[in-house]
Amino acid sequence: MTKNQTVLEGKVASRDTLRATPGGVATLNLTLIHQSTQREGRAEVAVEVEMNAVAFGELAEEMNSVKVGDNISIKGFLSRKNRFSPMPILHITQFKFS
Repeated sequence: MTKNQTVLEGKVASRDTLRATPGGVATLNLTLIHQSTQREGRAEVAVEVEMNAVAFGELAEEMNSVKVGDNISIKGFLSRKNRFSPMPILHITQFKFS
């Protein structure tokens, strides 16, 4: 299995201060709230989800302009939060204001 790509639009619910990893790489954590209606079989399903996300390097520095309440679209891949937690986090590889 090699496919792992996620695209999500939503409102920034929270964001941390831009910081650096111990190796000096810029990192930015945020939480995105997504609300929509999706088709599942023959039914329309109301969807609401909060997704934790992280950006690294130049992208994190570029995303430092994102504010709580902004509507953005992010693209990336899912991974576990860390080696001790199976909880998913979206690693952002692209973003745009929407």
